[in-house]
Amino acid sequence: MSTPSEGVSDRRGIVIGTAGHVDHGKTALVRALTGVETDRWLEERKRGLTIDLGFARLDLDPELETGIVDVPGHEDFLKNMLAGATGIDVLLLVVAADEGPMPQTHEHLAIARLLNIRRGVVALTKSDRVDGDWLDLARETTRELLDEDSDRASWEVVPVSALTGDGIEPLREGLRRAMAGIRARGVDDRFRLPVDRSFSIRGTGTVVTGTVWSGSIGVGDTVSVFPGGHSARVRALQVHEDPRPCVTAGRRCAVALVGVAPASVERGSVLFDPSEWTSSERLGVRVRALGGRDRPLLHGQRLRVYLGTREVMARLQTADRRPVAPGATAWALLALEAPLLARTRDRAILRFYSPVTTIGGIRVAELNPPPGWPARTEAWGQILDGTPEEAIAAAVALRGLRGLPAATSSILLGRRDSTLETAAEEGGCVRIGGRWFAADAVAEAMEAVEESVARLHAADRRAPGVSKEAVRSAMAPVCDLELAETAVRRLLADRRLVESGPRLALPGHAPRLTEQEEEGRAQLARTIEAAGLQPPLVAELGTSLRLDRAVLDDLLRLLQESGVTKAVTPELHVAAAALETMEAQVRDLLADGAPAPPARFKETFGLSRKYLIPLLEYLDREGVTRRTTEGRTLVQPT
Repeated sequence: MSTPSEGVSDRRGIVIGTAGHVDHGKTALVRALTGVETDRWLEERKRGLTIDLGFARLDLDPELETGIVDVPGHEDFLKNMLAGATGIDVLLLVVAADEGPMPQTHEHLAIARLLNIRRGVVALTKSDRVDGDWLDLARETTRELLDEDSDRASWEVVPVSALTGDGIEPLREGLRRAMAGIRARGVDDRFRLPVDRSFSIRGTGTVVTGTVWSGSIGVGDTVSVFPGGHSARVRALQVHEDPRPCVTAGRRCAVALVGVAPASVERGSVLFDPSEWTSSERLGVRVRALGGRDRPLLHGQRLRVYLGTREVMARLQTADRRPVAPGATAWALLALEAPLLARTRDRAILRFYSPVTTIGGIRVAELNPPPGWPARTEAWGQILDGTPEEAIAAAVALRGLRGLPAATSSILLGRRDSTLETAAEEGGCVRIGGRWFAADAVAEAMEAVEESVARLHAADRRAPGVSKEAVRSAMAPVCDLELAETAVRRLLADRRLVESGPRLALPGHAPRLTEQEEEGRAQLARTIEAAGLQPPLVAELGTSLRLDRAVLDDLLRLLQESGVTKAVTPELHVAAAALETMEAQVRDLLADGAPAPPARFKETFGLSRKYLIPLLEYLDREGVTRRTTEGRTLVQPT
């Protein structure tokens, strides 16, 4: 994706989001702060009720590029509120002074806590409607609500009137202080933008809007769309109607796309860079149930999951199959009914299927965890709460001999690529090929290879060794191929394996034959040697010696590898001594340099075509003779 050096402002991007009960004056306050009417729909203006998201620029600090998202307060439109809450850095909680905190105030604040929005300011709106005593009471009640959470104890409560303008400037100052010290989001990251609006503009085509969660996007870039996998090119970018060549994380933007219809990239879709992202159908999570509720989260319960701007249904599976009590946390699996484009460390909201009320939140610990996931929860704790070194070491340990793919480690750990290589090395990990492994992975893989070779020896006791391909196949279900190859090389160097052509064997291994098989091998050798250049074909040998085909093949292979016979064709095995004699006779026959037709060989050796042609072709393959239109000649005349 494009980088900021291609022309984007170096100001940090900040997103402020409103929250609060319906009719507490959020939209009027945004209008007073920005001069922008964020109620876009005629129905909203007629009813005086925000039902969808609104957006505006809010100039507060020359070093910051700040946008504000106005969300609906009515409980019927909480889904839209959740879509707007995605990517918020600072919460502007709106509480009407004449009513105080109301049900949606509490729910919106709970959602902010679950999404880890720690900075905020409370606007005590409609202050012009109450006297001083009532205003003090509203401030005190609001303060008590904030003090329930230590992260919100420092939030300012600012009385304000959108009608008269009183308190607007102190509110601006309060927002500036809340934004101070917010770290810029890394632009050296994977691009992801959850879409909250999609529409078409004549002459422009498909336009989507959203907050850039991570990375950056530039004009001319190619992006992918989830779900659907469509590919689109970025025609143009805007930040609050200001054209940009590139937009970085932490900014709201509009993206004009070429190659995709609005219907294919609706709210709930995600734009992302076409790299190594994969969708998830299962999420290993730490779930947090909201306190103050009278219903626990139950194992097997069907829930609504809100990640970014997308809503999907899921079944909750707790690690111990027990309910999650209000206010408690637990490890769980979400079996999704539709896929999500998630990343480890993402946060999402849970709501009951019915009645639709917010019940808790999650933080993603592992994407698509395997069966037996409850045994992985200790590592999940390290991935979410540990240092970068501890997190990657835990993730690598979970992968075992399969390894953690370096190309997707940023997504699997929820951290930027640029920080992971150093963290992996400091966490004691080693990189082999394109994957990270624990420091002892090579030693463990070496033991696994030895065990596999021993099992293969036992399964094929008549073989002098096992094929390298058989070893690869045996290791494939449990070990990365490059790690397995590294382990084999180390074993050979340490002489813990021996190599013979395409075969491997443990030191001291030898074929083990029964007494009956030993006798069969001796009879086979005698029969082939006695027949000279015209031995029975393999099928005939099996019949005459009463040997099972599998046993026969193994015995023939042993004779061949010991140098007693050679395979002229898969069905024709000839004594090596007879072939050497024939080769010497052929060299004498062709010593004069004149080409010899097949008839001359037939006269010399007295062989039928059944044997003569395969034998001559064998000499051709061995580089003794060359076939020409006049007949065969020596490749290198003696």
